[in-house]
Amino acid sequence: MKNKLLAAGGIALTMFSGGTAYAQASPRSPLNDLGVSELRSELTTRHDAAIALTQDSNVVRADDSKFLWASETKIWCGIAIGYTKTSTKDEESINKCDAFYARMTAAPRPVAPPPYIPPPPPQATCTASRATEVFFDWNVDMPTGEAETTLAAIAQNRAQCGWGPLTITGHADKSGSDAYNNALSQRRANNIAAALVRLGVARGDMTVLAKGEAQPKVNTADGVREPANRRVEILAQDRGN
Repeated sequence: MKNKLLAAGGIALTMFSGGTAYAQASPRSPLNDLGVSELRSELTTRHDAAIALTQDSNVVRADDSKFLWASETKIWCGIAIGYTKTSTKDEESINKCDAFYARMTAAPRPVAPPPYIPPPPPQATCTASRATEVFFDWNVDMPTGEAETTLAAIAQNRAQCGWGPLTITGHADKSGSDAYNNALSQRRANNIAAALVRLGVARGDMTVLAKGEAQPKVNTADGVREPANRRVEILAQDRGN
């Protein structure tokens, strides 16, 4: 009963339930043009090589078709040799002997290399500073126009560097009263936080503080207008802290 049909190298193989393969329509072999004595020598060489392969444990265990080709070579070369003993050249068995021998001795197909998977791009080292300052004009709670670029960089660096919460602290110089400066520094900090929210930083990721004139960047006498002290400090914390 047929259960499989194979085709390879011009040979059609019909597999039957007994495990035997029968070759069909093999191409004509040039061995047919040899004299009987020389033909027998060539057939014997192929027959002996096939027997050696079918007895090789590595070939028997291998997950390829070499054992099948060797078995068929042994069968058909043996038949062809039998004919030569009566000085007869049987073209069918000679063709099949030579065709199966060619399959048996063919170099194995090269194993395709695994698909190339490019390595992940190297992660850029974060060189941005965690601490940033934004400065204000005198008696103004909105930052200067330059601050927008600074705040955009903070939002971008926070995502790229994996920073955690931000602490935003407002300050004022000593040119007004303590109460006025406390309120002014609070408004400055709130406005910076609102700008960062517009840039994608969640309000819950920010702590907003106001120090008034209590922590000047530059010590001055009371009442002095010092630009360096009119600022908001933004400090990024480690994620999870």
